[in-house]
This record gives sequence, C-alpha cells and structure tokens, in this order.
Amino acid sequence: MKATFLGHGLDTGDQNNVGKQLVASFESKDYYSFQGFVAFASISGTKMLEPFIKKANSKFDKIRFYIGVDNRGTSKEALESLLEQGVETYIYRDKRKFVTYHPKLFLFEGKKFTRIIIGSSNLTSQGIKTNLEASIQLDFLTKTDKQGQKLLNEIKSYYSDLMDLSSPKLQLLTSQLLDELIKQNLLFNQFRENGKVEEPKNNDGENTEKEQDNIEIKDFDLKSGFEQKDTTKNRSNKKSFGESDYEKFDTLIERYVIYKKTKRPSGIVSKHTEDRELFHWYQKMHKLYNQGGDSLPFEIFERLLDAEFPFGGIGRERKRLIKWNKDFNKVIEYKNKVDPNSEYTYVPQFKNKSNPYYEVGRWCAWQKQRRKGNKNYGPELTEYEERKMQSINFIWEFDSTMYKRPKDDEWTDSLVELENYYSKKKNYKTVPSQKTYIGHWLNDQMTIKLRQDRENRSDLMSEIREEMLGNLLAKNGVEWEWEKQKHREGIENKIASWRFVEELKSKNQTKEFRDKKPKILKKHRDNIAQLRSQSKKWNNDKNRWKYELLDEAGFPYEKQ
Repeated sequence: MKATFLGHGLDTGDQNNVGKQLVASFESKDYYSFQGFVAFASISGTKMLEPFIKKANSKFDKIRFYIGVDNRGTSKEALESLLEQGVETYIYRDKRKFVTYHPKLFLFEGKKFTRIIIGSSNLTSQGIKTNLEASIQLDFLTKTDKQGQKLLNEIKSYYSDLMDLSSPKLQLLTSQLLDELIKQNLLFNQFRENGKVEEPKNNDGENTEKEQDNIEIKDFDLKSGFEQKDTTKNRSNKKSFGESDYEKFDTLIERYVIYKKTKRPSGIVSKHTEDRELFHWYQKMHKLYNQGGDSLPFEIFERLLDAEFPFGGIGRERKRLIKWNKDFNKVIEYKNKVDPNSEYTYVPQFKNKSNPYYEVGRWCAWQKQRRKGNKNYGPELTEYEERKMQSINFIWEFDSTMYKRPKDDEWTDSLVELENYYSKKKNYKTVPSQKTYIGHWLNDQMTIKLRQDRENRSDLMSEIREEMLGNLLAKNGVEWEWEKQKHREGIENKIASWRFVEELKSKNQTKEFRDKKPKILKKHRDNIAQLRSQSKKWNNDKNRWKYELLDEAGFPYEKQ
C-alpha cells in the first residue's frame, strides 16, 4: 500500500491536493467505480469536476455521491448542478440535534488498483483547492494487497447502510426532493444580484449563528495530479525472481526440505543457521510472496506449497493454503472420473449429503462466494487460487454464449434436480411423473442401465454414473427395475394377506376377527382373490418370475 499526504492552503503551488487527485482519478483508465461521501457541496466544487465527471461517465460503471445538508452547508446551486449532470446523488439527513453528517471520503475502485482519499476536504472550492486542508491518499493493488482489502472492507461494512441504499436517512436527489429541501430552508443560495457566484467560508457546523464573510470563486488549474501507477513504480526495495533464482531453486528447495526434517519441522529458517545462503533464499521467497502480483512465479509457488513452506508464518494462513490445495486436488479427481474429456471443469452443488461428491460441490460453491467477496465464506480468493481454478477452466457462472454445454454437465445437473425431488419426504419410494423433465430423464437412465445389463455391455452408462444414481435411488427405496419392483411388492403384499388369513384359520380365530374387524378381513380376502385372478394371466416368459414368488411362498394358484 502506498500512502501520500495531500495538502493545500500553505503553498500556492499545492502540488498534491485533493482537487487535482479527484481529476486525475476520474481521467484514469484504472477505475470503474467512484463513491464520494461529503458533508457539504457548493456550485464551485461541482462545476470544477463537471467536465471530468462527464468524461468518466463513458467508462465508469458507477459515479455516486452521498451529500449532507446539515447546518445549511450545501448550496441549492450545487445540487441543481448535480441534477443537470445526471450524477447519481443521495442526500443524507439525520434529524437528531447536535448530530452532523460530516465525512470527507472518496473511493475509486478498479480491477487492478484501488484508491481511497480521506481527510478534511468537502465538495467545495475551499475544500478541494483554497482552504488549508489535510488528507491522505491510499493506493493499493485491488486483489493482492491484504492490508488495503481489509481497510476497504471495513469502510464498506461501516457505510453498508448507505452503499446498499437501505438507510432511512438517505433519499435520492430529485427535483421534488430539491424543492422540499429549499422549502425547509436547509440549503443556501450562491447566485447574487451582481451576477457573481459567492459562497460562505463554511464553518463545518460550528457556531452556526455567527454571521460569515463571503469569498469570490477564482479559476484554478486542477489538471496536474498524478495517477496511481506513479505511486507503485520505482520501488527500490522490490525484489524479483531472476534467472539465477531459477538455476539455484532445485538445489535450495532440496536443502530446505532436509533442514525441515532434521532441524525445524515448523519450516522457519532461523537467522542463526550456519547455511546463510539457505536463510537468504528463505527470506527472499517470503519477500516475493508478500509483494503479490507475479513476483513469485506460479510454478515456483506451487513447489513451495508442496514443501509446506510457511507462507504467512506457521499459523492459520499456511494451514489454510495447504488444505485449499488438497481440496482443489479433489476437484481434479472428480473431473478426471466424471468428465475427463470436457474442456471445462464444472461441479454442481449436490443436495444429498450421502452423495460421494457432496463435499466437492460444496467446496466449489464456497469458492464462488469468496470470489464475489462474500466475507461469510472466508477471505477473498487470492491470486494464486484464482490462477489454479483458471488452470482447469473452472466454470464460475455458466453462460451459454461463452461455453458449449458439456453433456456431463447436463447429466449432473439432472442428478441434482432429482436430489431436490427426493429431499421431500412424501416422495420416498416414488419416481417423478414422466410428464416432468426429471421423470422423463430418470426413465431414460433406468432404460439405459437395464439394456446395458441385458446386453452385458459397459459403454452405455459409466461406472461412476451408475454408482451416483444407484446410491440415490437405493437411499430412497427405488430399484433400477422400478416397474418390476412395484409388481413384486404388490404380489408380496397380497401374499402377506394370504398368510394372515391362513394363520387365523389355523388358530380357529376367523369368526372372532371378522366380528371385531370385518372391513380389514374383507380387504385381506380381496387381496387373495385378486392374486389368484392375476396369476391366471402370467403364463408367458415375461411374467414367469412372478410364479416363482408364489411357489416360494407356497401360495395355491391354478397352474396353467
């Protein structure tokens, strides 16, 4: 992270001031989002930035201000100017006494760089050019600077109610809202009868009853700021992985592994070690890792990780990296087993915890959330992790315009849909209707499996598919030969009725049971009658297995 002091008011040169840096940032190609939090705004401040905001609109995804109206510190003309420019602006008003909305914070976010300017400058001519002001500009690499990421996350967390527009104290600036603010005497006027634009020397909310002097706005050159890349180049202490490092790496990492085994299992090379070359090599690897970016070549980092090199010390970060790598290898195992010929890697999030790949799918879902910056799922994806996932063409979000949908992806998606069907208890020991997509799909899979068994083949359904789908069906009481299962269970149920009635006869309890439960006895006898009637129609090869059930039970039937 690079910190730069921005000050003006003491020196007429004012080489580094907030106004110049706002202009440089809006003109930069490094950013795509801007959010500004200011207590007060005047026409001079909004007009100075107008041409630069207009240019930035074509390349920025977001340009948004959150402006206060406490102590009549914001002018009517400033808000009119923002409305005319079409700048997304929100008015923050806290109606509690003695509470003033008072921040001066500017956030520029980009894919590679992030810039935070925080200090004492409002969106007024005094704030960005003439007052004696003090601010700090913080520049850092968006993805790899952990300290910068932590700071940005803390800011976004603190102002989350404003940024997600959920705060009841926040209102979108519209013509109607502007009229209301004017009626409530919350804004001051800057256009005078003599045609000059004047504004008070704002007192930031102190001594609001005291009459103030006005100042006249003068021209000021703002187009001399510096861009973020100027803050990161020419770093004299920056290390690089050179040709000699490649030449010595194999030897040194071998010595390092031996050092770990024989002297320090923690992997930390002591500064007192006699092998000074190993110590300096160890220090340099750490330095390169902490620099981020491409300082430490990808293949070198992987070899260090395999050797359990203590990145981030011997604590949680190293353990996290090692575990992450092991989980990543499980994704590769899944792909090689389930979908080895696909150009891309796709892992669905299975719903059934008994699925052998449930944890793999869950892990991939967590990586997607981390990549989106969801803090509930752990730290944001590191550059190393991002590159590892890219190395297997992992599909983060499926887009039919970008990827040709692999058939194996469709199959696993269908399996997940079937898991959703069986997640409802009422669907136990049933199959979905063939009128539905998932019912039709399941019927196709059952047909393929039975044909493969019948023809003694192995090319119609892979072993892993048979295992995954078979386990899911078995867990929910369904067999591959679903129709045969229904017939068999129906026959077995009727045989049970016959056995029950026969037992009543053997114990001479038929009359007693009929008197107490006539409907139940009738149902059992109806089942027996149906079974005898059905058995007369089974005299063919397709149904011969049903006679075997009757013979095994000893059920009397009329043999054909």
